Amino acid sequence: MLEELIVRKLDEGDLLSNANTLIYLGRVREQSKLGRALYVAKHRGSACTDEIVPYTIDDRGLRVG
Repeated sequence: MLEELIVRKLDEGDLLSNANTLIYLGRVREQSKLGRALYVAKHRGSACTDEIVPYTIDDRGLRVG
C-alpha cells in the first residue's frame, strides 16, 4: 500500500537517501476499491506537491490525474 511507503523513514546510508528524486507507486483504497496512485517523496532542486495522484495504465500508456 502506498501509505506504508510514504511513512517509511529513510535512514542515513540508505541507498534511496542519495537519490535526487523518489517517486513511490502503489495501491490506495478508494471507498470499496483499490486503485493505483503515485507520490513524489523527494525532488531536489524543485518544489513539489504533497498530493497523492491517481494514475491508470491502458493501451495508450500511463495516464496521470
